[in-house]
Amino acid sequence: MARRKHSSSKLTHALSLLPGLGIPALFTYMYSTTLNFPPLWVWLVTINLTLMGLMGKDKLAATNQWPRTPEFTLIFLTLLGATPGMFLARYLFSHKTSKESFKYALFAATTLQLLGGWYFWPTLSQYL
Repeated sequence: MARRKHSSSKLTHALSLLPGLGIPALFTYMYSTTLNFPPLWVWLVTINLTLMGLMGKDKLAATNQWPRTPEFTLIFLTLLGATPGMFLARYLFSHKTSKESFKYALFAATTLQLLGGWYFWPTLSQYL
């Protein structure tokens, strides 16, 4: 069976980010305004759960040859705070564990996130 060529247009990347950013943004707004939960905590929980769902969907799509979630989306969401969700999803679904380019991108995103957290800790700590 011939493999489908992956589309890497900017529109594909933008559309793939809608659920990844829309769901956490909606829940962050709802819970922080109505229930007075700290917005940073709501964001981190929802973006991690959303990324885990996208990883599960991508694993299912990979096994059934359905349209896939672009790696850009997964790495971008990881960079926005979903590092624990990414590592847990990789373990639970055994997905994206052997592709070297993804490992390097994940390492870079995790390193940038840790350095950013360390640098901005005085500002971030007041929101925790």
